[in-house]
Amino acid sequence: MSDETPRNALSELAGILERNGEVQIASRVMVVANGTDVDLKSFLVSNDLWGGPGSIADQGCLRSGERNSARRDLERVLVRIGRWQIQRGCLNPRTGMWVKAFEKWTAAGI
Repeated sequence: MSDETPRNALSELAGILERNGEVQIASRVMVVANGTDVDLKSFLVSNDLWGGPGSIADQGCLRSGERNSARRDLERVLVRIGRWQIQRGCLNPRTGMWVKAFEKWTAAGI
């Protein structure tokens, strides 16, 4: 996300979620992407995005319970967002763990 803003990546994330039937959370992500800086920062460090069970990082695009191309697309966007956050020190305690896991899975072809 060198020149990309987290808002652009969140808009992409919302599109992935919406295309995969997760309309409510996609709508919330778009509201944040188009919202205030305060709302953006709050969401970027939230458990809704990076938490455990029920979070986007944990369960986004996993309705079938299996990793598929939509899930991999979602993970790629989350890695970009997470790397952006890590560089700026604006992150949830789980952000780094998720980014490492997603990168490891991608490298392993999972």
